[in-house]
Amino acid sequence: MKRGLQIGRSLAVVYLFLFGGCAVIPLKSEANLRAPAERDMLADAALAVETAPWPKQASLSFVSRIAGAADDTRLTRSEAIAIYVEDLQPHGARFRQLVVDARANLHAADRLNRVARTAVFSPRLSMNDVVAVEGAIKSLRQNRQIYVAAAKQLAKAGEPVDAVQLRAIRDGFKVAIKELGQTADALADQIERDRSETYAAPKRPYVNNYSGT
Repeated sequence: MKRGLQIGRSLAVVYLFLFGGCAVIPLKSEANLRAPAERDMLADAALAVETAPWPKQASLSFVSRIAGAADDTRLTRSEAIAIYVEDLQPHGARFRQLVVDARANLHAADRLNRVARTAVFSPRLSMNDVVAVEGAIKSLRQNRQIYVAAAKQLAKAGEPVDAVQLRAIRDGFKVAIKELGQTADALADQIERDRSETYAAPKRPYVNNYSGT
């Protein structure tokens, strides 16, 4: 009788172990399945920030510099500004469209910041997430320069430019860059914490600082 009870208890433990394990595994798998979608959302949000109403300035890669394969057709910042100013419509009120474009860029930056902030709590962060945010910050700095320079060109051409709105655009980009920088720092710090929990002897954490404006 006692032996039968012992066998029954042993089976119960095995049964509980098997089914308990099955109850946990799907939750972990579900989290892993969600991660790619979260990364795609962050990448899409970053791409929206980098998208601008002028031809993208082509940057010369490190490999191209070493190989001496410079692209003579790439646009300079001055050329991008000239093309953007020319494309603005309607003449006589082109600054209004510039304001619309700049606000759309800032709206995209705000969306990216919200998505990236949520990603801080993702179970599968990678440095690719940090790189995506850092790339968007670089684009915002370039875009700010182009919007401000284009507004100055419009003013020189005799078109009305609202100084208050232009200052608001400049300040808006400054805030967006700072906030995204802080978020990039938070992402990088979380990755370092995850590594510290994974390895018994973690490397000394590096100091992140992406929030310079």
